Amino acid sequence: MSKSEQHLLCIVDERIHALVGYGRHGKTDRIQDLRCQACGRKISVRWGTALYRLKTSSTKVALILALMAEGVDVSALERVFGIREGTLRTWLTRAGLQAGKVHRHFFHHLILHHLQLDELWAQVRQGSRVVWVWTVVEASSKLVPVLKLGPRTMDLAYAVVHDLCQMLQPGYFPIFTSDGLKLYFYALTAHFGCWQLPEGTRKPVWEIPSAFLYAQLKKIHRRRRLVRVERRMLCGELEYLKDGLQALGLSGKINTAFIERLNLTLRQGVSFLARRTWAMAQSTPELEVSLEWWRAYYHYVRYHESLRVKLSQPLARKGKQTPRRYRRRTPAMAAGFTPHRWTVFELLSFPLP
Repeated sequence: MSKSEQHLLCIVDERIHALVGYGRHGKTDRIQDLRCQACGRKISVRWGTALYRLKTSSTKVALILALMAEGVDVSALERVFGIREGTLRTWLTRAGLQAGKVHRHFFHHLILHHLQLDELWAQVRQGSRVVWVWTVVEASSKLVPVLKLGPRTMDLAYAVVHDLCQMLQPGYFPIFTSDGLKLYFYALTAHFGCWQLPEGTRKPVWEIPSAFLYAQLKKIHRRRRLVRVERRMLCGELEYLKDGLQALGLSGKINTAFIERLNLTLRQGVSFLARRTWAMAQSTPELEVSLEWWRAYYHYVRYHESLRVKLSQPLARKGKQTPRRYRRRTPAMAAGFTPHRWTVFELLSFPLP
């Protein structure tokens, strides 16, 4: 017995959980068990994760959930793998709840430079409800800090911006662009403004800081055809916005290209959001957990080609393969959350309270 093991065996204080290996269990996977030397409690390393007490092989579960995040319908997976649809939906719910915990663990005190906001239409089978998926994307790292489901109302616009403000570094003002929806203007100015008492007056007024920049791009359609595009600067100076965007390596023009591309990726990755399909979500909570799981897969598992960086020295590969000149990254790697690309198993088994 080593000295470290002898030290752990001497710990009897119930306030300190000295966990040591205590065998393995399971038929499909050999799962490590742990035992607390102080209180004597035995737990599994999968306790508190999406894989806890699942009898199916973790390899198969990870494969099926990865296919779901790539846009494969649940009914198609049922036919291919021979697993009941109810079981697949249970796995998806577990994965969505795990993804929400991971998101809340990493997304706080962020510095996001350029944020684009938009919403896309969706439908839920229960009650034939029409809902909107409110999305926010950061142009540089491709992070999606906010995904919210609900009606297209002022309350939801306020909730989206409120959630976003909770994740940002206090006192930092990103550059905002959106479509022509007026709700964004009221929600953003309400959260980023403050009361000021002008000199010589007794009545305070609501003022927006000069560092706050917000612009809209409004597309005018006639008979389902785009006729013109209007770009409007609603808060701040246009020159400051142009300089800020160019400093990020962008063109400097007011646009919503990044959020529109994200909406397409979202529709392709979540089968419930595909156009002209029978694969609608049964309820709003089911669509919410599916969106959460897709976002986690998008952030930590899926490479984003526009985020790759050129290597200072090409890396040689085996055989006759050309040397690797670029390092591919996920949005989580670009934001500094993790130094490597996660596997689906890592995402599902990430320990969180």
